[in-house]
Amino acid sequence: MRLSVKTWLRGLAMLRHPILIADLGQRLQHLRRISLLRADNPGATIKADLILLGNDISRIRLGAGCILGGGAVLACGDDQDGLGRIVIDEGTYIGQYNNLRAGGGDIRIGKNCLVSQFCTLVASNHAHVRGQPIIQQGNDTRRVGIVIGDDVWLGAGCVILPGVVVGDGAIIGANAVVTTDVPPNEIWGGVPAQKISERM
Repeated sequence: MRLSVKTWLRGLAMLRHPILIADLGQRLQHLRRISLLRADNPGATIKADLILLGNDISRIRLGAGCILGGGAVLACGDDQDGLGRIVIDEGTYIGQYNNLRAGGGDIRIGKNCLVSQFCTLVASNHAHVRGQPIIQQGNDTRRVGIVIGDDVWLGAGCVILPGVVVGDGAIIGANAVVTTDVPPNEIWGGVPAQKISERM
């Protein structure tokens, strides 16, 4: 389809709109960060609409064959709430719209895992001492970090809370909330999650 000169000039005039220019500038900055992440992790597939929170993308390590789906959030924290690392091993698939928040603790995901959509992995929680607003409290350091073993399947919408280790070969059912360690090859579901079966 060929554009008329009038349409082309109208589009060119729109490029002078301040809101559009600001938005394009932010988009360009985002795409540069995605490009740097791809350069640092050449064996991984990273969708352009991945959301990166925090300034230090060197805290993210992705293995060969790892896939990060569109709309997923990777957050490594900040100086105020604490920093963490996100390490995803080779062959692991991170589906769309997952939320990996490593502020205050590390998130480590093993090889050949399947993380479905809309899962949340939170490496630390806020402290919640009585008498002080929660928003003013730092992280609770008693339980931090998450470790997901190899060959793990996290069902859609599940939540993995700080301090949890999910063993190799485990399966977490959709919408489960995991608050304690999951042994290898067990299938867990529910809120709070508990063992419902084992892999055969």
